[in-house]
Amino acid sequence: MKSLIIISFSLIIHFAMSDFASAEKSLSKSVQRSESDLKRDLSSKPYQMMDFLGVKKGDTVLDFLGGSGYYSQLLSERVGEAGKVVLHTNQAYIKFVGKQLEERAASGGLDKVTRLLSEADDLKFGENQFDSAILVLGYHDFFFKDEGWDFPADKVIPQLHKSLKKGGKLLIIDHSAKKDSGVSEAKSLHRIEDLYVKKDILKRGFKFVKEADLLRNSADPRELSAFDPKIRRKTDRFVYLFEKE
Repeated sequence: MKSLIIISFSLIIHFAMSDFASAEKSLSKSVQRSESDLKRDLSSKPYQMMDFLGVKKGDTVLDFLGGSGYYSQLLSERVGEAGKVVLHTNQAYIKFVGKQLEERAASGGLDKVTRLLSEADDLKFGENQFDSAILVLGYHDFFFKDEGWDFPADKVIPQLHKSLKKGGKLLIIDHSAKKDSGVSEAKSLHRIEDLYVKKDILKRGFKFVKEADLLRNSADPRELSAFDPKIRRKTDRFVYLFEKE
């Protein structure tokens, strides 16, 4: 009897996983995804990230500093016709992702996405607009200045907080820096200490919900730039989920 139960349970798991895989394959096909996106999926695990965030049909989601729209494209399929996805970027980011962004738009990948170009002084997010927001590999950019770049956390996070509905979720993913390094490697290595981020965001009207180890890589020495070919797409990344209080 026990063997029969185990076999039955195994079959349930098998078919459930098969259905999940089929659904993902169907989704990828429906949004006309590129080969480079499919390759990135292996290291970014976007479907698991959306599940972790809890995105559902009908949600309104902000892709903050969303670059070329990699996540926005998938989010738009997840929220469906009743939902809304806003892909935000700024002029400085456009210099790096503009070509990819327009290629994605031309392929139809952003047909269900609202695009927003705005700067730190006025992000134009509105108030109580979003059920959730994602900030992927961008939090470290709030802690340094450079020629043509000044996007301070003290200016942008309050606007982000205001734009979320009460209880709205914020997913932060970023390249991990060494312990006790704080923001010292934000510019040089494009990394930030995970515990620094947690402490910083908790002071800004959010509470910590949970974290995931899905993108962790213990083999990353955290000494190379996140853009170094030796570690690109393979960095140790923390995944934190917060909630607006």
